[in-house]
Amino acid sequence: MLNSGQVSPAIGFVALLILSINLGCENPPQRTGNQPPVVGVDSDDERMNLAMAKAKETFSKFEQNWTKPGLDSASIKVAMETNADGLEHIWFTPTKIEGDQITATCSNQPENIPGLSFGDVRTIDRSKISDWMIMEGSKCYGGYTIRVLAEIDPDNAPPFQFAEFP
Repeated sequence: MLNSGQVSPAIGFVALLILSINLGCENPPQRTGNQPPVVGVDSDDERMNLAMAKAKETFSKFEQNWTKPGLDSASIKVAMETNADGLEHIWFTPTKIEGDQITATCSNQPENIPGLSFGDVRTIDRSKISDWMIMEGSKCYGGYTIRVLAEIDPDNAPPFQFAEFP
């Protein structure tokens, strides 16, 4: 089980394979050097919008399970405004959920969000959540946007077994 502030190997793996979604970008940033790939998705992509809706709809499952003993990690993906008037979706590791506010640590390096870096702590409104995932071994609960990104870019798809909580 992770202590507050730790980034799990699973999140690191996801961050290396699928850093974020840049919505509304015609030409997403390309991978250079050691930077992980960024997958660009249009803001009107039906599959991605359905995945984000499913994540919001099922977020109560995350809340019920994210502190369960024996998990490898628990993360939320947050839609944040970029310096180019778009949205970038960034993974965070939550440390506290109180009402509509979630305190969490940034789990990957943003491409275009001024003032946010890997490891920074932010308080996030739950309305900004675009996905969530809980890892237990190779089993990934949630991860709805990851499923879509795996279809878009199968060469960078993580080797997860996607599952649903009962």
